[in-house]
Amino acid sequence: MTQQPGTSPDSVGQAYDVFADAGATTALGGNIHVGYWDDDPGLPITEATDRLTDLVAARLDLRPDQRLLDVGCGNGLPALRIAGAHDVRVTGITVSHQQLAQADKEADGSDARDRVSFRFADAVDLPFDDGCFDGAWAIESLLHITDQTAALAEIRRVVRPGGRLVVTDLCQRQPFTGEDRTVLDGMLDVYEIAGINTPDEHRARLAEAGWQLLELTDIGEQVRASYGHAAAAFRTIAASLEAPAAEQISAAADLMDAFGKHPHAGYVLITAQRT
Repeated sequence: MTQQPGTSPDSVGQAYDVFADAGATTALGGNIHVGYWDDDPGLPITEATDRLTDLVAARLDLRPDQRLLDVGCGNGLPALRIAGAHDVRVTGITVSHQQLAQADKEADGSDARDRVSFRFADAVDLPFDDGCFDGAWAIESLLHITDQTAALAEIRRVVRPGGRLVVTDLCQRQPFTGEDRTVLDGMLDVYEIAGINTPDEHRARLAEAGWQLLELTDIGEQVRASYGHAAAAFRTIAASLEAPAAEQISAAADLMDAFGKHPHAGYVLITAQRT
């Protein structure tokens, strides 16, 4: 795993706050994660991102009134969608004050508001009792954590035996080398990413943390269109900003576009279980 030195909960939270202030966190139709296209390439980005949320929910083996943990809840939309569709209770955590405020705002206007709550918390030091959740998910959040094994072990601690964890995250199908490292290193720097695993590294960290792997699938081709959508939206936003925010968002757009077009850029959908 190529790792970015100095990434911390504070720096990650501050980065998301900057993007939120610029309006960039709505670049993917409201959700702050990629979309999923299968047999309908014309599907709108908003529906495609919801489809990724639904893929996560489908693997959690949900039943009414279960308690779920959303690790890196973003603006709260996935938690609200899953809580509303499956009659479960969701606690979301984030290290961004802006995201926390936005998630609370989204909850206020949702029919699922009584089934969700959001907290400012770090995934490697969760403020919850052992085994208090029936399952958990992490959508594009583990890549921001320097010690992913510690985070996975902490998530395992708060999930009951038999509970599931679903992870979606970027991956390197093959390590970026030579000039390609410029794209990868730029992604790590601009987006405050601690590291992007290979599939084998994802497997190893789950095993080290005590999770039993049930599924690991590379859905990179089904999500690839997301990067172009995000880059185009970022460039539109940058045109309306002044320096230095405009330069930062423009750089983020260029890196997003280049990474999304690279054949080594994959995306994993993982299901694991606490034995």
